[in-house]
Amino acid sequence: MAETVQYYLEKMVPELEDYERKELFSKQEIKSIIRQRTNFEYSLKKRPCQKDDFLKYIEYEINLEKLRKKRKERLAIKGKTSISDYAIIRRIYHIFDRAVIKFKGDISLWLQYIEFAKSAGAGKLLGKIFGSALQLHPTKPLFWILAAKWEFETNANITASRALLQRSLRLNPSSIQLWHEYFKLELVYIEKIKSRRKILGISSKSSILEKSNTGDVILISELEDENKLEDNNKVLCGEIVRTVYLNAIDAIPDNLAFRQQFVNICYEFSDTQIIQDTIYESIHKDFNKNAEARAYVAQRHLFSMLDVEKPEFEAAIKNCVNEFQQSVEELADKEIWYLFTKFLNKYLHKVTEKNLNYYLVKLLSQSYETAASLSLASEKMYIEWIDWILECHDSNSKNALDIVRQATEIYPQNSELWVKRIGIVTSLEELQDKSIDELYNLALNKNPTSLVLWDSYLSWNVSKWKGGGLKDHELEKIFTASVSKVASLSLNWIITNEQHLKDTKNMVIARYLTWADEVGGVNKMRQVYKSLLNMILPTPEFYYTCIQIEEKHITSPMALDSKTHLEWLYVRACQSDNTTCDLWLGYIKFLLANNEQPRATIVYEQAMKAVKDPKSLESRYRQMNAKI
Repeated sequence: MAETVQYYLEKMVPELEDYERKELFSKQEIKSIIRQRTNFEYSLKKRPCQKDDFLKYIEYEINLEKLRKKRKERLAIKGKTSISDYAIIRRIYHIFDRAVIKFKGDISLWLQYIEFAKSAGAGKLLGKIFGSALQLHPTKPLFWILAAKWEFETNANITASRALLQRSLRLNPSSIQLWHEYFKLELVYIEKIKSRRKILGISSKSSILEKSNTGDVILISELEDENKLEDNNKVLCGEIVRTVYLNAIDAIPDNLAFRQQFVNICYEFSDTQIIQDTIYESIHKDFNKNAEARAYVAQRHLFSMLDVEKPEFEAAIKNCVNEFQQSVEELADKEIWYLFTKFLNKYLHKVTEKNLNYYLVKLLSQSYETAASLSLASEKMYIEWIDWILECHDSNSKNALDIVRQATEIYPQNSELWVKRIGIVTSLEELQDKSIDELYNLALNKNPTSLVLWDSYLSWNVSKWKGGGLKDHELEKIFTASVSKVASLSLNWIITNEQHLKDTKNMVIARYLTWADEVGGVNKMRQVYKSLLNMILPTPEFYYTCIQIEEKHITSPMALDSKTHLEWLYVRACQSDNTTCDLWLGYIKFLLANNEQPRATIVYEQAMKAVKDPKSLESRYRQMNAKI
């Protein structure tokens, strides 16, 4: 090890002598450089060697190079280039080389090396770096893309750039990113040729992406110099772009989002309508039974139409409607009807022209009704339909009620529909509280674990209580019955989502405890949570709620014994779930806040033995101690 370090140190002697001769660094500074480099070299030889050791060495050399440049500029040193002008940069390359050999699989390290070589303008070295990176990581699209961009943007070598991406796709034919980048490269190249021709005053006889005479797929071969390209060249006619796309969908045939991204790329360039049409045609052909795909193709007339005030907007939206109507007839499923009505609703909110607005309102209303009559209205459609009626027809709540009643009969397990139904019923003044209570009971029988329904039900009763419609004991009876019912569900109900039930139970209990604290203070809350312990299996969330309410009263003169109750709750909480850090840390923080360091230490030691992640506990414990 010492021999290797000595070898590297001896190699720097000419460089250091040059520094001294040019007076870039003093003798003392040169000694410091030798000492620092010696330390770094030994750190690279230790076992196990860390990546950070290399990065710190590189950072030191980069800063040293910046200092050297500043001093050279300040001293106005001129003359022939000498070893001191390039030695540090060369050393940085050498350190990077050693680092990527040691940590071949570290992608971020390779990227840092590439970026540094780019910033230093080391073209030849970059070629070698990319070659090594691609040899070691042929399945990483990022390296292929960076190499291809470098060849095209820096070296202006479209042939090499294209060859790299073609090779990458032979090795990674299912890479979405590579196909998109190759497609984009060809469009960028065409755009570049167009710009040069415009500057040179060369006119084109046809659109850049004009269809060629034959529809045959061509082989991609090396191109002539772009100055020799003719207007009917297959590059300018868009055949290479088209071929890239066709090969891409042949390699990845069943991904709709993959094809949609090709359209998005086209919008970054001019004169791409022909290739866009090719993409839309392929989507329509290959995804003919897919509602999302049909909706996407139907909307294409408006993709580039950002201004709804343009005269051509009306024709474009009617073209979309015609294609949607054809799609709903051919597919006849819920999703395509929903996407159609969603499309109409979206543009109804954008259009300001009176006649077009009326047309969309009438069409949307007819579409909702037709879908419902065909039993093709989905839950999502009913929700948006009801919202639309309430938004546009404030006085038509009864019409909305008829629709939502129909919806809850078809989809009785949809909580959101029930909440909307109850909300509409509540807004109708002639209905009595009794009918609303009955509706809640019906909804909760259909959806016994629904958090949103239970929350709405409890809010409704609390609202009645605040308005004087319920007495304290009546509301408490409702809370108790609610807790009992939700707690019993895990025993006698087929639960498909246990977490959902757990969240609902915790919410109901938290609402009960919060109300108890509001109506009777901390003593009432304590009475409630102690009675609940006989009704339910307490969870950590239950104890969290109790602790939060107790902590609210800890400084109150009416709750002098809050500390005792808090400790009792923390002990029970840690017993209920001793594997998570939060409860233990809360308990320890409580003890430390009350100057009970010895007990806090004991609890910390217990926690370290119990928790699943003792390292996380230790780290958070140290952070907590630092803040106290």
